[in-house]
Amino acid sequence: MIEAAGITLREAIEAILVIFIMAAYLEKTGEAEKKRYVYAGALVAVLLSLVLAVALSAMGMDPENELVEGVLFFAAGLLVASLVVWMWRKARTIKQEVEAKVAAAASGTALALVAFVMVFREGVETVIFLQSLLLAGASAAENLIGAGFGIVLALGFGFVFLRGTARINLPRFFRVTSAILAVLVVKLIASGFHEFFEVGLLPSNEALLTVVGFFARDSTGALIILVMLLALVGMVVYDIATSRLSLPEHLSSAERRRLRYEFAKEKYSKLALGVVLLLTSGVLLAPAVTASDVFVPEPIPLELSGGEVRIPAPEEDGLYVYSLGEVEVLVAVRDSRAYLVLNRCYICPPVGYGYDGEFLVCLNCGAPISPETVGTPGGCNPVVVEHTLEDSHFVLRVAHLLDAWER
Repeated sequence: MIEAAGITLREAIEAILVIFIMAAYLEKTGEAEKKRYVYAGALVAVLLSLVLAVALSAMGMDPENELVEGVLFFAAGLLVASLVVWMWRKARTIKQEVEAKVAAAASGTALALVAFVMVFREGVETVIFLQSLLLAGASAAENLIGAGFGIVLALGFGFVFLRGTARINLPRFFRVTSAILAVLVVKLIASGFHEFFEVGLLPSNEALLTVVGFFARDSTGALIILVMLLALVGMVVYDIATSRLSLPEHLSSAERRRLRYEFAKEKYSKLALGVVLLLTSGVLLAPAVTASDVFVPEPIPLELSGGEVRIPAPEEDGLYVYSLGEVEVLVAVRDSRAYLVLNRCYICPPVGYGYDGEFLVCLNCGAPISPETVGTPGGCNPVVVEHTLEDSHFVLRVAHLLDAWER
């Protein structure tokens, strides 16, 4: 249940914060009537992503297609980038006349499209991840409760942020939200590049993949989300904490006391809710930020004999790494079946893999690799090396091993 809540919060918070930033901005610029386009786009995306995910699952197709995911990442990144440019252009007018309405903004259709793409991408990914939890042994009830909690928590953040912007300083709002959205654009575009690198659609090199892999990792994404939440909640909390109540002179003492009570009640309830949401999200996202559940085994030295090395096939599930000089071989065991490959990715820099108890994890980009797919060439899968199995031992010719490692 905790895993489902953490996954749902991580996937939903990006889209929900973008939507509430858009809604708050429209509210502040006197164009609240356009918020309905934002909410409509988000609602359509939620419904369509659920229908699509269920349909693909029923047909036995894999919706986690690198090409589709890459296109969605790029589309979301470009649309959010256009939102940042739009906000930047409008903010120059607002800074000069904070209380004046800003002349015509982006069309309602464009606003709906930004909301749709962000929510649709996150919606499909959330359903996929929750299905993987089911396959790993989680019950449908645990998934449902955990996912519901994660969504409520993400909506709570959006609500606190939206309500807290009533008295917010608009230039500060612009600077903080533009910076947050700009970082999100970098993350989305980097993830899109990584998906295209996996299918060989774009050329890459080690330096580029090191940067792209950093932004594509779940731990980096969770860290960005935590920074986003800290910045947004901090901005709202600061403005709420420094807000002052102005009372007309003609009010009676009783009316003054009532207004002061209502003002203080609203002020401190928002502060308390923001702190509780932030602490709860920190607890849920902490494992993804630290990635402490990824086990990286120490390599076991191999002995050379007659131009060959022999590796006993382990029986217990897990990840085992062996080394011959700088060359490293890994054996992944799932359901007592062992799979042997190089401890090197087809596209990422040669940093190897860890194990989270269920999947191999690329240490460069954090891509999860199911042990059953080990031996499948391409993408973030580990490199296949020629070997034979004799008397429960993997036998590798050193010449083949060195050749595969160099290539």
